[in-house]
Parts: sequence; C-alpha cells; structure tokens
Amino acid sequence: MNIMKYDAVNLIPRCTISNKVAKKVNFIAGTRFDNHAIKMDFHRLELNSVQKQDLIEINLVHMGIEAKGYLQVVEIERLLGLEIKHLDKEYVAYLITQSLAPHGVHYVGFIDQKEGRDLPLSITTVFECERLATTLYLDVESIHIDTDCLEAKPQALSGNLKLTVSWAAFETALTTQELSALSTDDVVLVYPK
Repeated sequence: MNIMKYDAVNLIPRCTISNKVAKKVNFIAGTRFDNHAIKMDFHRLELNSVQKQDLIEINLVHMGIEAKGYLQVVEIERLLGLEIKHLDKEYVAYLITQSLAPHGVHYVGFIDQKEGRDLPLSITTVFECERLATTLYLDVESIHIDTDCLEAKPQALSGNLKLTVSWAAFETALTTQELSALSTDDVVLVYPK
C-alpha cells in the first residue's frame, strides 16, 4: 500500500459575497434594462476594476431603477467636451447635472483613486441614453430594479462557432480490488501521462 504525502493548501477568496448579493447578481445576469428612455446592458462583476483612474460617483434614479455607480472622469470629459481636472468641483457638478440629470444621473462627488480607496463590488454595464453611451460601474448592493423593465439579452455567440471535444484514456496503477476498496474519504489524484 502506498502512503501519499500531501501539503495543506489554503485557498483565500479575493472577494466573498452574501447570499442576498448573489441572488441579485443571478437575477440581473444576462439581462438588459430598458425603460424606453435609458438602456443598460449588464456585463460582468468587477472588484476595483478601474483602480488607476479617477472616477465620479453618481446616483442613478430613473423610472424602474435606482443604484449608486461610478463613471470614469475621461467619459465625463468626452461628454462635456472639456477637461475638468482644473475646474472647480461645484462647477463640474453643475455641468454634469445640466447634461445628465434628465437621464437620472445625479452627481455625488469625485473619487481620487490615487488615495487607494477600495470600491465596492460592481457590475459593469453599458449605459445608453439619447446623448451618451458609456461604461457605468454600478454598486451591486445598491441596485433596485423593477422586473418589468428587464428583458433577456440574445446570445452573442458567433454562428460559426466550432465545438471540439478531446478525450484521453488514462492508465491506472491500482488493481481492481484496490479500486473497489476505495471509500468516499479516499483521495485519488489524476494527472496526464
């Protein structure tokens, strides 16, 4: 009988989420929000995804959706057509309010990522309205959505996608008696030849 040596391995998750957040993510995953004024395609979860960029924190309050989110400063500059880093913060808030308040986007404040502030777990969305199409990072825990405004997104897989399957037979060093004597507490390691 062979005695196997093993090392204990600790797996530490990068992020843990509660059951409530997991249910919320599963609810909106693969859907599109559309209330005929704004549209949002929900993409992937991000943890501190835009760490090295300056962000503007916003509140999104529109018919059917409420959430806290983050826009990149470069996207705001693209929308406004000017650099805002040298402008007074109150004036920037006024410009953002003038441009985006009719679409439910309300300015909260600047977030300077150089300070090392950790962002909450966010879901990346593509936010579209009549004047803007941009990436918006929504705080998952803050999202409240009316189910009537959600619709399933069509599959985005290519029509000429090919499926390949590989199968490799393996060889065992155990006898049939040893195999039948294995219990649920035994560990069997499988590796390529």
